[in-house]
Amino acid sequence: MKNNPRMLSLALCLLPICLHAGTGQDLKPAYQPAQGQNTRSAEPIPAGTILPVSLNSDLRSDKSGRGTVIIATVMQDVPLGRGETLRKGSMLTGHVVEVVRAGKGSDESRISFQLDQLRLGNQTLPIATTLRAVASRSEVFAATPELTSPDSADNQIEIGGDQISYGEGGPVMVGSQVVGKYTSQGVLANVDQDLGTPCRVTIDRNAQPQAFWLFSVNACGAYGFGDLKILHSGSAQPVGELTLTSNSEAVRLAKGSAMLLRVDGSGPEEAQAHTTASRETGQ
Repeated sequence: MKNNPRMLSLALCLLPICLHAGTGQDLKPAYQPAQGQNTRSAEPIPAGTILPVSLNSDLRSDKSGRGTVIIATVMQDVPLGRGETLRKGSMLTGHVVEVVRAGKGSDESRISFQLDQLRLGNQTLPIATTLRAVASRSEVFAATPELTSPDSADNQIEIGGDQISYGEGGPVMVGSQVVGKYTSQGVLANVDQDLGTPCRVTIDRNAQPQAFWLFSVNACGAYGFGDLKILHSGSAQPVGELTLTSNSEAVRLAKGSAMLLRVDGSGPEEAQAHTTASRETGQ
């Protein structure tokens, strides 16, 4: 009888192992590190990494207030180098920083926000992002390939450019130049950021592949929103703060609208520097 509590404790410890063995499946984390890699010695999400995301809910300057939580889903597996991958379906979260409504001391409506936390399994990683391009839900729908057979899709013009894909595994073109290939999840291109211009890239076959999903590699600005503009991309102060503006009554991004983000850095330093509400005025 004295051994019963000890036996019960041992049985409880072994129960999760037995349940996992019974499933016959391995749990797949959202972030897949390289085998034997000490990820603490490297930046989890390297600066310069492109993240194509889709909004999980509406974002509106006439309804979203300061502090409103924003959630977006990564729409394509993102290669990170070192044999690591950020998986499709990973969640990026943030919040609204400031809202300005037209007619209240301003001729335009404006919304400022941050997407500054990445969920990796049970962990939340602070991250700093800049905004390259934003596309409406209708633009996303128009750029989504229609399968013409089990192995191929129709030719498609990507969001924001003359980039054309030719089905699964086929070349992705900008004009007559091959920049990458089309996968079942979207565009995968070998490009580097062109430091001479904010959004342009240079084609480099030796560069780390980047996930552009349905966007052109040269996509820059707003698509499908009328007069909507990216007023602040987050690359300058306040770093990581993204601002959209419109002369309409409100800035409206419907659920399913897409963004092409660029990572400026990730890790504890970004937690200290970029996860505040950014603006000290009015707080």
